[in-house]
Amino acid sequence: MLHNCKYFVKDSIKWLPFFGWGMWLAGFMFVRRNWLQDQDKINRTFRSIKELQTPAWIINYVEGSRFTAEKSAQCQAFARERGYVATQHVLLPRTKGFTTCVHEFRHSHVKHVYDLTIAYRHDVPDAPFNEAPNMVRVHTAPLWPEYQFHVHVRRFAIDDLPRDDAAIGAWLRDRFVEKDSFMDKLRTGWTNALDVPVRNTSSID
Repeated sequence: MLHNCKYFVKDSIKWLPFFGWGMWLAGFMFVRRNWLQDQDKINRTFRSIKELQTPAWIINYVEGSRFTAEKSAQCQAFARERGYVATQHVLLPRTKGFTTCVHEFRHSHVKHVYDLTIAYRHDVPDAPFNEAPNMVRVHTAPLWPEYQFHVHVRRFAIDDLPRDDAAIGAWLRDRFVEKDSFMDKLRTGWTNALDVPVRNTSSID
């Protein structure tokens, strides 16, 4: 379990009993996806982390939403309109929050960006690729062995990332094109299709 995580979370989630209240008490960043409204609270949180040099993990789910066929089609259409590469297994990333993180922490005690790609395998007949268990199932029944998970982690030094907003956004989109290719390998052969070392575990705690 990571210590002192600060998530970007949709503002409406703070009203969820227990979960939302706990996130509020932990100092998570509730955002409305309106930069003019969100910027001040994000900057205040980042300023506090930097001034105190607090060890922290800033969790930014840059796709901004769960993957669905409808959202994927919308992202593909938008990508083609803008001249970006259209992806099949991931959504087009939202770059504003990520760009702010990079700028704010570039010369701080926070030194790296960790890029996580998470894939799900549902071992039942005719299950679609990357079908995640729903929240009810996660909290009510064991997932193993019906579900398998693969987590791919890469680390990038913040100092090696581009300096201007447009270049950082392009860098992030390139990483998602790579994620899409990686996910396609998992779709065709699961971890047997990968050309990177894989550490297997036989159960999920």
